[in-house]
Amino acid sequence: MTFMTIPAASIAGMVFSLVVSFALPIGLFVYAKKKLGAKAAPFFIGCGVFFVMVLMLEAAIHRIVFQLAGEALTGSVILYAVYGGLMAALFEETGRYIAMRFLVKPLDFPNAFMYGAGHGGVEAMLLCGVASINNIASAVMINSGTMSAQLATLDAEKAADTAAALSALWTTPSLTFFAGGVERIIAVVLHLSLSILVFQSIRKKAPMELVRAYLFHFVIDSLSVLLSAVASVWVVELVTALVTGGAVLMARYACMEE
Repeated sequence: MTFMTIPAASIAGMVFSLVVSFALPIGLFVYAKKKLGAKAAPFFIGCGVFFVMVLMLEAAIHRIVFQLAGEALTGSVILYAVYGGLMAALFEETGRYIAMRFLVKPLDFPNAFMYGAGHGGVEAMLLCGVASINNIASAVMINSGTMSAQLATLDAEKAADTAAALSALWTTPSLTFFAGGVERIIAVVLHLSLSILVFQSIRKKAPMELVRAYLFHFVIDSLSVLLSAVASVWVVELVTALVTGGAVLMARYACMEE
């Protein structure tokens, strides 16, 4: 089995994404606890809500829908983007609202911020952090020559499939490996903003703030899918950053408005 050397720049991008995925949530936790005076519980409530609403309930619905709809849904980028955006907004924002309405006590700005750090932080650790660890481990094994020895112990078909999957590590442009970390920074900022919007919707009894949270989540997730089909990863990140900036401004306005 022949492997190409993974460039140092690619490994640097993997390390960057790994560090961001874990350091950012931990840093926000410490900031919210020490500087804002937030409790620790909302962070873990946010982690739990993401796990239950996204990894359990939303994932279960996806399996059913994909089995029933098949290529009618996955074969259309537009339908898939709309569906994905709707499902993400529905499950995550509903979970966020329920958590803040009934679980986060007391419900104030510091604890809402802490909840957002947990919700967005665990997503970063599970989706990007774990993938980065796997990528780094594979890259080190390939460059050291141990990957070839390991695949030699597998049957030919499985070894070929594994090698084909690993080829992305040297065929992907090095700069792209940094995109995971950049994406997580944007996503965590979005989760913080959406958490503040939902908090304000409850505090001020203002349903429109909750509606805005649903809309921002839907728009960003749908746009990400649509743009990924026609544009580079950096165009996707730029657009999502701009929309996230709108969510930040909206959250800031909601805090200032009385």
